[in-house]
Amino acid sequence: MNLYSGKNALRHINRRGKLSILGIKLLLKQLTKDIFSQDTSLGEKLWAYKRGFLSMRVKTYGITEANYRDHIPDFDYYRLHPLNGQYTTWIDDKLIIKYLLAPFDQYLPRYYFLLNRNELARMMDCPDDIAPDVDGVIELLKREGNLAVKLIAGSLGKGFFRLTYEDSAFYVNMNLVTLPELRDLVGRLEGYLITEYVLAHPTLKAIYGATPNTVRVQLIRNSGNEPATIMGSLIRFGTKQSGVLETPSAGGIFAGVNHENGNIYRPYYISNNRLISIKFHPDTNEDLEINLPGWHHLIKTLQDISDYLPQISYVGFDIIMTDNSFKIIELNSLTSPTVLSYYYPFLLEENAARYFFGKFKAAPKLFKRILKDAKNR
Repeated sequence: MNLYSGKNALRHINRRGKLSILGIKLLLKQLTKDIFSQDTSLGEKLWAYKRGFLSMRVKTYGITEANYRDHIPDFDYYRLHPLNGQYTTWIDDKLIIKYLLAPFDQYLPRYYFLLNRNELARMMDCPDDIAPDVDGVIELLKREGNLAVKLIAGSLGKGFFRLTYEDSAFYVNMNLVTLPELRDLVGRLEGYLITEYVLAHPTLKAIYGATPNTVRVQLIRNSGNEPATIMGSLIRFGTKQSGVLETPSAGGIFAGVNHENGNIYRPYYISNNRLISIKFHPDTNEDLEINLPGWHHLIKTLQDISDYLPQISYVGFDIIMTDNSFKIIELNSLTSPTVLSYYYPFLLEENAARYFFGKFKAAPKLFKRILKDAKNR
C-alpha cells in the first residue's frame, strides 16, 4: 500500500466491505489529513492503521496496545454508518428536528427564519410584526440582542454565525461590522436557519461567556422495546483562541461529565496533538470542575424523548444548560468516536458493548478484525 495515497489507503481499509457514501467521505477526509500529519511518526501511523485507528488517536486520546481493544477502531466505526438506518435523515436536519420534537418544543430554540432559494421564509416562532426580509432580521436582532445563524444540516460549528447587537453596534462572531456588511451577509446566505441564540446558565457563563458551552449526551437503545440508556456525556468550553466555537480542534476545552450526577471532570485542551490537563479556564481562571445545574431533569427528559422516538437507536444530543432548564440545539446520528470515547470507551460499558457487538456480529466478514480482537481482550 502506498501510505501517502489517501484513496489507496481507504481502498485497503475497505477491502472487505462497503461504506455508506457519507462514511466514505468522512473517513477519507480524516484519513487524508492523518496521513500527511507531521505530528505522528511513520511507525505510529503503521501501528494505528494496522489496528484500525487514525494515528492522531495514539497521542491525542491515549490509544495504546494495552487499551485499544476497549475502543471501536475509527475505520470500523465509520463502516457502521448509518446506525439509524432510514431514520438517520430525521436527526441530521435541524429543520426536521423542530417538527419532529414538537411535543418537547419547550426544550428547543425558537426558530425565526429559513433562508433558502434566495428568500427569507418566516418560521413558527417569528413575531407577527417582523417582516420576512433583511430589514426584519435586523429589527429582530435589535430586539433579541443575539441571533444564531446555522446551516440546516451541519456539525462541528461549520457555517455558524452569532449575530449580536449591543450598544447600537453590530457584531458577527464577536467582530464589529457595519450595518451594510451585516445586511450583505444575511442577504447572501443559502440553506440556513435563523434561531434564538441560547444563553447558558450563569454558572457556565461565568466560566466563559462568549460561547454557550455545549453538553453532549449520547444515548443508545438496543431494541425498540428497551428503554434508552446513557452511553456517556461530555462538555465543551470556548476560549479566546476558539472564538465562538468550542471544538477542540479550534482551541476549545473539553471535559467528561459523570452521567450519574452531572459532575465535570478531567478537563483538557489539545496542543500539537497532545492532551494538556487543566483545572481552571485559561482566560477567566474559573474552576472547570463544577456540577452541572439541573442534571437529573435533563437526563430524565432526554430518556423521555428517546422513548418517544423508538426508531432511533443511537443519538447524541447537544445541549445548552439555561437559567432554569435546557435547550437541545442539535442531534447527531454519527457522533465523533474520539472525545467521548476517551472518557467512556465504547466497548467497556455493558449496554454500549452489547449494542455495537450486535452490529459487528450481524456482518462477521466485514468486522472480522474487531471480533477477533474481542476474543483477545
